[in-house]
Amino acid sequence: MKTLHIVGIGIILVAVVYGLFGVKDSFRSYTTSVEEAKSTTRSVQLAGFLGSQGEYDDQGRWTFLLEDEMGQQVKVVSAEPRPANFEQAISIVAIGQYNASSDAFMADSLLVKCPSKYQEQTADGRTL
Repeated sequence: MKTLHIVGIGIILVAVVYGLFGVKDSFRSYTTSVEEAKSTTRSVQLAGFLGSQGEYDDQGRWTFLLEDEMGQQVKVVSAEPRPANFEQAISIVAIGQYNASSDAFMADSLLVKCPSKYQEQTADGRTL
């Protein structure tokens, strides 16, 4: 083999390895457990239910309590403004990571799921 071929193969291998590590770091695990989100140091998608109406803190960040299926709550802090349909949310996914020093889940972004106008609702307004 020529030296040029060996160098080309080496560059391709380095690019593949670099790409694999980049893709691995970009994946976020999905969890519905506050404890699991607190125990990891990686960025996660934490799904739960609205535990409070929310408010802006002294630094102008949107904060609210997110409750998981087991009833555990965590304070969520988001630099983004309050989502427009926040009050109608039936579930919320906060994407970010838990910060132990501030005892809060620091959200990079929020995904709010609202009830669909096509879903049947009970007399008290809950979605079936």
